[in-house]
Order: sequence, then C-alpha cells, then structure tokens
Amino acid sequence: METKIKKDWLGRVKSMEELHDDSKLWMSEVSFINDELHFFNDLLSTYYIDIIDAGLSEEIKNIIKKITQEKESYSSFIKLIQYHEKLLSKLIYTGSVTSNPNYLKMHQDLEFKVDAYIKNSKLLKKQIFSIVEAQMRKKEQKKLL
Repeated sequence: METKIKKDWLGRVKSMEELHDDSKLWMSEVSFINDELHFFNDLLSTYYIDIIDAGLSEEIKNIIKKITQEKESYSSFIKLIQYHEKLLSKLIYTGSVTSNPNYLKMHQDLEFKVDAYIKNSKLLKKQIFSIVEAQMRKKEQKKLL
C-alpha cells in the first residue's frame, strides 16, 4: 500500500512505510548511542585514575555528568518513539494517517529532537576521545622517558 502523505515541514511526500522506517531508524540510532554510552562509561572508569593524574579531573567530571544526562534522555526517547509507533499503527488501522495533522507535527517534532540527541552524542564522543587521547599521550611520554 503506497499511500502518500505530505509532510508540511519539508514539502515532501512520504508514505506511511517511510514514516515507520523513520521510527525504526530512530530506535536503532538511540539504542546504539546507549550502547556507546555504556562503553564510554567503562572506558573512562578504566582510565579514571590516569586521567585525574593527567590533570583532567574537571573535564572528566563534566563528561560523566553529560553521560548521565544522555542515559536519562535515552529512556525518554525510547518511550516517545514506541508511543509514536503505536499511534502510527492505530492510525494506519483506522485509515486516518493522512487526515491527522497532529501526528505529522508530532513526527516532525520527534525527528528534530532525535536529530539534536544524535548531534549531542557525537559532540560528547568527540570530547571523550580527546580526553582519552590526551591521557594516552601523557602515558606514552612517561614510557619514553
């Protein structure tokens, strides 16, 4: 069934399948970010003492705070996306997706929120990598001496 609906925010035409695919992609991206956060938390725990010795204690505190905030955001995003998917299935069942501008607005808002979440997580990753890299360089310098 290739019913096309118009997304007002981009002036594009998307099918219900594409809306569903958006939700599946969001779920996948947000879940992957959560897995990365667990990895980064373990990574920072492993190097915690070395990072503090390298004089990066303030940076590590900020990063840990951001990781905690991202983990909290993860739970709310998963719930929002699941609710969004359930609503889409109900609207498909009743055949009222095209006549429901509230759903399309909700989809648009959720899309912007997920995009912002992904961008924030990339920025956080970059900060973590720079801290770990700085610590590893200092450790290498000590080995060379």
